[in-house]
Amino acid sequence: MTMKFKSQFLLVLLSILFSTNIFSKELNKSCGELLGDNQYEEALKTKKGEYKSTLCHGQANLRLNHFDEALNDFKLAGKLSKSDTDRFMSDLLVGITLKEAKRLDDALLHLKDSFLNIKVNKPFKRLYLVEIGETLLLLSRYDEAANAFLESYSLAANDDERAANLDRVAFVYATLKNFTKAIEYELKANLAFERTGLLGEYAESGINLGLYYLEANDLDSAERTLFKFEKLARENGGMYYLAKALYVESKYYKKKSNIGLSQSKLDEANKIANDIGAEDLKTLFKSI
Repeated sequence: MTMKFKSQFLLVLLSILFSTNIFSKELNKSCGELLGDNQYEEALKTKKGEYKSTLCHGQANLRLNHFDEALNDFKLAGKLSKSDTDRFMSDLLVGITLKEAKRLDDALLHLKDSFLNIKVNKPFKRLYLVEIGETLLLLSRYDEAANAFLESYSLAANDDERAANLDRVAFVYATLKNFTKAIEYELKANLAFERTGLLGEYAESGINLGLYYLEANDLDSAERTLFKFEKLARENGGMYYLAKALYVESKYYKKKSNIGLSQSKLDEANKIANDIGAEDLKTLFKSI
């Protein structure tokens, strides 16, 4: 089981913000383009002094793990903001930076305090609740994290957002070894991901569902689910997800004491991971 959303959430969030009109139109074009091209050091060489350029510098520093500099930039951006939306954004990024710097108690306090000022802005309330949930999860405050994700789910505007929050709730319950609850929420997440048409997320969720069935000793459901998503990955060229499905199938066959087939599945998964250079999968596969 991997915590994919925890490691990827910051990049996903920033990607969402760029792809919406929350602030993308306000970015200094030169800095924003450099940031989009992953040229963070070059982005920091551009001029700053107003909200949009200061926010851009903060993101570049954050990507470089220059946490103190990023905090200073985002706090300054907050002072330079001229609208609630700008202030909500800068405050949210302060919280994210504190979390990424592993100042978890500070991050949680900041995010909760800032959340109180949002009032009726549902998109930002949802984003703050996700970050609060992520921070609580890192603090091992699992029940509170699940509640934050469920509250965020209630504010979701589309199936993509709903699915992501349900997936997070399922992960929390799996972490608590409550696989009955994990299955309940992952099933809902998987159906929502299917409606979005996002095959990667749909496959990832389905493989997690198969793993939760396996951990709950519902071997028939585990087999049916894993074979379904192995087939989906093969037919759509999703080699990353194929490798991951085969890895969980290896665990399935090991549980059924079919050591030969378990090893065969793991060997195929490892070969694919090596072929596509998926270092995270290679590390995961060593844990079986």
